[in-house]
Amino acid sequence: MNELAATLVGALVGLIIGLVILAIITLIFRWLWNTTMPDVFGVKSLTFGQSFKILLIASMLFGGGTKVIERGHEVVDADVTEQAAG
Repeated sequence: MNELAATLVGALVGLIIGLVILAIITLIFRWLWNTTMPDVFGVKSLTFGQSFKILLIASMLFGGGTKVIERGHEVVDADVTEQAAG
């Protein structure tokens, strides 16, 4: 029972740390956007939710979720290994 409790506590701590890091990245992106884009391009300022959505879309479009396979000392992108195999 103690191992299960320790695992659950560890998972909860990891989840909280991940959410805090995501919030910090979103706040930094929002700050950069709001201090640069309205002055340079005349666009509107972003809210926290809009900043998060833009980061989510950008990660989907530009491969923020690509898998990386590690072979010995060489790190290979999963797309490259699939092309080589097929």
